[in-house]
Amino acid sequence: MPKTFTKEEKQKYFQGLRDQWRKAKEYSENPDVKNKYELLVKQSPNKEISLTSFAFILMGMEKFGLDGLPYLDCKTFSGWKDSGFKVKKGETSKLKGIVWMSFKDKEDKEDPTAPIYPKLYHLFYRNQIEALTK
Repeated sequence: MPKTFTKEEKQKYFQGLRDQWRKAKEYSENPDVKNKYELLVKQSPNKEISLTSFAFILMGMEKFGLDGLPYLDCKTFSGWKDSGFKVKKGETSKLKGIVWMSFKDKEDKEDPTAPIYPKLYHLFYRNQIEALTK
């Protein structure tokens, strides 16, 4: 999001993200989505993954005709790096995820009364990566 947005533009931007999140929440009620989510949870038992977040990314994957599972077949730049891969030179992210952020106070503690807001992050699909070479 450019830093030159007006207050109204920021409100519209965040409202758009919230609307997309609501659509993903509705989509997450689909039995096929729930089955895929359960498959991911079984394969990654130590990860805390929200069903709605899973559905949000899955919707993006389906939009681009990509198969597989979010968090296994698409990851952030650093997620692929941590898994021993790198994003191919020139590749750009088509997929996005949403994380919910809250404001922190001066001691870097979360304020339970502060509002939370959505923040986009970018993901790369498995055909956009290659193994790290040493």
